[in-house]
Amino acid sequence: MKIITVLVLDGVFDSSLSITLDTLHAAQAILAARGGAPQLKVRTIAARTFITTGAGLRMKADLQFKTAKQAVSDWIIVPGLGYHSDQELSDCFARSDTMRAMHWLAAAGTGTAKIAASCSAAFLLAQAGLLDGRKATTAWWLAQAFRARYPAVILDEARILVRDGPCLTAGAALSQLDLMLAIVSDVAGKSVAHLCSRYLLIDQRSSQARYMMRDHLEHEDRTVIAAERWIDAHLAQPMTVTALSSELALSPKTLSRRIKAATGVSPIKFIQRRRLSHAAHLLETTALSIETVAAQVGYQDSTALRKLIKREFGVTPSTLR
Repeated sequence: MKIITVLVLDGVFDSSLSITLDTLHAAQAILAARGGAPQLKVRTIAARTFITTGAGLRMKADLQFKTAKQAVSDWIIVPGLGYHSDQELSDCFARSDTMRAMHWLAAAGTGTAKIAASCSAAFLLAQAGLLDGRKATTAWWLAQAFRARYPAVILDEARILVRDGPCLTAGAALSQLDLMLAIVSDVAGKSVAHLCSRYLLIDQRSSQARYMMRDHLEHEDRTVIAAERWIDAHLAQPMTVTALSSELALSPKTLSRRIKAATGVSPIKFIQRRRLSHAAHLLETTALSIETVAAQVGYQDSTALRKLIKREFGVTPSTLR
């Protein structure tokens, strides 16, 4: 018997919770039809008997936070919280039910359970201290707020799924689909996860980078904003970190430190992401050939651009188009 506990907070993102339960119920049905082990026991836990979702629906939880024994699970899953800003998360963390949830999660983290969260719920894991020194991901537009709050976490917001030790994190809200297939694969096997994806029409993806909108990737570092503007204005030209730092009247070391603090990547990776983001935009919104797109974003060889798009976005240029 595999035990999966779903932690539900008031304000939970409805689709994220539904995806979690629907995928687990599909796995249960497939396993029941096959007969034999393993079987899945799914239960929900919350601070109160009834919780209210983000859309205002009322749901009864199976358990309330009481003893550490409740944390005995193969997996603990925290669906996305449905919050869109750092201030909303701060308000959530100040609530008594959230504090109880974090204490319960912290206790669970000392046991053998694996713990998963998607979107803004990754903040809850980090706030509980479960992600310190580990790699993680979250919703791409919350990346800067996440880095500012949790510098001890190694964040890669370009990835949809990141697993480090017992912790599994996923990107924006509907990456809960990808997270659930990974969990089903872990507890019931790859074949059951594959059947779930077929029945529920879930396509597995490796990156959320191609969904990022540059205009929404904002932060407060004026130097990095200036670097972005200069890079975007000179995409077609040869570009080096030395040239960029000279343009901004900074040393390469200082520029590297500022970019790393704001985005989590090196200056070279930072430049590459700006180029790839613009390339994806051109492929999605114009009929320009891949060769023309490559030239406009600074790649003389379209083959190199194809390989980078495949590596960073997990799809081919034709799929983007």
